[in-house]
Amino acid sequence: MAFRDVVMISIFVFFFGMAFFVAHFAFSSLVDQMTNTTQINSSSQAVSALEAGKDVLNRTDRIVFTVFIGLVLALIITGWFVGGNPIFMGIYVLGVIITVVISAVMANIWDDVSSATVFGGTISSFPITSHILSSFPIYMSIVGFVGLVVMFAKPYFSDAP
Repeated sequence: MAFRDVVMISIFVFFFGMAFFVAHFAFSSLVDQMTNTTQINSSSQAVSALEAGKDVLNRTDRIVFTVFIGLVLALIITGWFVGGNPIFMGIYVLGVIITVVISAVMANIWDDVSSATVFGGTISSFPITSHILSSFPIYMSIVGFVGLVVMFAKPYFSDAP
């Protein structure tokens, strides 16, 4: 069933968003501490390497967005090629509703974690991820509806000549 794909999209996007958020915070803190240590920052090459690593982590916000778009495109492609009987549309809708409820919990977890004082200004490096995960139930309902339309509203192609 394609609603499992919608569930997997929500899990993967949430996992990547949280993992990159925490990794960005940890690596940024580590780089800040290392650049303040005179034994490490004694050469300009070391400082530039650490700053280049920090710049790479600033791009992880775009990676989360790319994963989200890629998974939605994969849902559309698999929804088109997988045969869907309209009898199962009710099960699909029920699965999407459950996913929206789960994504609301994930959005609350994201809001709690991202607004924690421990993470400080890390949220400013994740505007796209913050928008997606803060509005996660809306996005998951849109993705579920797109999957529903693609899977059940495609024309019927007969195998007979």
